[in-house]
This record gives sequence, structure tokens and C-alpha cells, in this order.
Amino acid sequence: MMLIVHWLSELGAILCALTGVVIVLARLISAITYCELKLVAMLDSAFKVKKAWKKLKDGKRKNRQ
Repeated sequence: MMLIVHWLSELGAILCALTGVVIVLARLISAITYCELKLVAMLDSAFKVKKAWKKLKDGKRKNRQ
């Protein structure tokens, strides 16, 4: 009887540890996704700025000619 209680206690500890690992992995994936979305937004913004800058430079060239 004591052996079964001991095994159940060990099994509970292992399940608790696995639950903690799953929670940490979920938070890590969430943080990576958040950073990825911010990076995509920054790259999109930089592309728009680059496009506007090129348009401005092309407009200045046309005005000089």
C-alpha cells in the first residue's frame, strides 16, 4: 500500500513539473509571436518610408530637369 502511495506521489510531482514546462513554453511562444508581429510592423513601416523617400528624390530630380 505504501508503495502505491509513493508511486502516486512521484507521478503527481512529475505531472506538476510537466505542467510548469508547458506553461513556460506557451509563454515563450507567445513572446516570440509578439516580437515577430512587432518586427513585421517595423519592417512594413520602414518599407513605406523608403518608398516615400524614393518618390521624394525622384520628384526632386524631375524638378531639376
